[in-house]
Amino acid sequence: MKRIVLINQDSGYLMVDLANALVEKDAEVVLIAGRLVVRETPLSAEVKIRRIAKYKRATGFLRLFTWIIGFLQILFIIKTRHRRDHLLIISNPPLATLLPLFCRNRFTFFIFDVYPDAIAQVGILSEGSVFYRSWVKANRKIFRRAEDIFTLTETMAGLLKEYSPAKEIKVVPVWSNNEFFRPVAKETNPFMAEHNLQNRFIVLYSGNLGATHDAFIIPQIAGKVKNQSILFLIIGDGDQKRDIAEAIKRLQLTNCRMLPPQPVEVIPYSFASADLAVVSLGSRASSLSLPSKTFNFMSAGLPMLCIAGEESELSRIVTKYNNGKCFSHSQVNEMAAFIDEIADNHDLLTLYRGNSLKASTDFTAANANIIADVVIKAASN
Repeated sequence: MKRIVLINQDSGYLMVDLANALVEKDAEVVLIAGRLVVRETPLSAEVKIRRIAKYKRATGFLRLFTWIIGFLQILFIIKTRHRRDHLLIISNPPLATLLPLFCRNRFTFFIFDVYPDAIAQVGILSEGSVFYRSWVKANRKIFRRAEDIFTLTETMAGLLKEYSPAKEIKVVPVWSNNEFFRPVAKETNPFMAEHNLQNRFIVLYSGNLGATHDAFIIPQIAGKVKNQSILFLIIGDGDQKRDIAEAIKRLQLTNCRMLPPQPVEVIPYSFASADLAVVSLGSRASSLSLPSKTFNFMSAGLPMLCIAGEESELSRIVTKYNNGKCFSHSQVNEMAAFIDEIADNHDLLTLYRGNSLKASTDFTAANANIIADVVIKAASN
């Protein structure tokens, strides 16, 4: 039996599905994680968990600190317990992709975010810095050695090709679960009653309030909408949380409400409370990542308002499935007008809802089996 070491500092349902798929194919699986959030599907009892530091995103310092500590702990675990095992490395923490510099294990990459590009694009790291140039050089060496490389979008595959032109980059989108996330009638949704959201058109932002997601634009949009029934519900934590709260206060907005991150069991109901979901990526990061919540929103049947570059995967998705619209960060007036329009147009809202639900059937846990098959084959050679 081949042993696969699955590495992801902040693990959720995607890692559960992936680990379970590997177990079903008779692999012995070890999951190295700081946090494991289990939803409706339990992690197989056959998976052994090795704990490391949790990823903390409240400040830039904490993010960097927990990334470094997590990387060092992962390296120690591999060097002391898993020298000969096949590694399935997720790009979380970002430094995890540098692990092959320090160990001789055979490995497969599953790249969720392209580093160091993503860090440089948000201004955290200069492209001219020694550290950035050293990381790029290391990537060119490491990516050539990978047994296989998976990523989420064709755009990200193109970026990864720059590090390893001869290597095939396999595109496998992330997935959702149409049983866990699903439409829930507002009249029977406990989240609606608990937070007194009845008779409001809910525009939901839920997730990381960090710099790469540029949620700070939401108060600007909220200040432009005209429909008094619209409520912007902002759920999450991160660097921009305080700035967003201050902007809401400064602009004297009464159509915005902020809530902390919700328990796992509540999230399907918070999603289902919405009429429109916002997915935002900083203009410089929109080609370098794709938030997995995009697919969870579609499973809940939510129309999408995406804020990203024209060439981004978010833009491609809403264009392909006609389940919303994508705007650039400068189009604040246009976004406000779109929200006013969809709040007043029941037919358009119904069309987008139906199209999101149809789209969600293209992004199921069957994608985990695609990755598992390739990893098992690589580990067996």
